[in-house]
Amino acid sequence: MRRFSALFLAAAFVPGAAHALSMTDTLEAWRQSPAMDRLQLATRFGKSFVSVNESFTAGYFVRCIDDVAGYSNAQKAKIEDAVRECVASQLRMTGKGADE
Repeated sequence: MRRFSALFLAAAFVPGAAHALSMTDTLEAWRQSPAMDRLQLATRFGKSFVSVNESFTAGYFVRCIDDVAGYSNAQKAKIEDAVRECVASQLRMTGKGADE
């Protein structure tokens, strides 16, 4: 949590125009984007998915997408692919299927 807070604060003071991330950007773009941009997109995911599972928060998506983006073969994958993996992984862990 401290690492994320430090990144968030550091990104808040970095000058320059920010490019808003979208689901169709690559995970490499995710990794290179400022923490604020990642948090804004993750917040949208959290708002969209929290009704499915209360653990789907912005923080969850930031951590999960960061983890997926760290895979050596995932850099050309899209953010939407990571979100699907994050949702599927959490639903498997909680024992909820897609039809519930």
